[in-house]
Amino acid sequence: MYQCPLFNSKRGLMNKKFFSLSIIPFVFFLDRLFKNLILTNYPAGGGFAVVPGVFHITRVNNTGAAFGMLKGYGTILIVISALFVVFLLLCLLRSVFSASDKTGEGEKAASKFLSEAAWSLIIAGAAGNLFDRARYGYVVDFLDFRIWPVFNLADASICLGVFLVALGLWERKKTAGQN
Repeated sequence: MYQCPLFNSKRGLMNKKFFSLSIIPFVFFLDRLFKNLILTNYPAGGGFAVVPGVFHITRVNNTGAAFGMLKGYGTILIVISALFVVFLLLCLLRSVFSASDKTGEGEKAASKFLSEAAWSLIIAGAAGNLFDRARYGYVVDFLDFRIWPVFNLADASICLGVFLVALGLWERKKTAGQN
């Protein structure tokens, strides 16, 4: 039976490299898909209730950064975001293809893989919002839980990535304290 080389269990290392790096285009394109649906179907401020009073889809054109801070600083946000994405991508590629891949199986390898996946989520989210800022002059937000500022899939990806990085650092500190 034919088995695709990318998913061959004998090449587990390649699987992990492929998976952690594939997160970036997957999340980026999923984010683009949803934002395009919102842009084509709803004007700014428009939307609908998914669960009335709890969760709505509401299009918001966010010209600022997180939670609408720094409105009017679009060019600066584009430059900072672009530098951030490039820097993190270079660091991630260095980590993924470094000689320290021979850390073996176990906790170190799992920790490295989780860290790379987390950074991939952050990069994908930052790239998605950077694309919006550069193309439209604003970020398209649409997930509205009514008790929190409206956000998008890219924002959720960044938050999940940051949470996983923090979790990994906490685990590393906890493990270092036991030794």
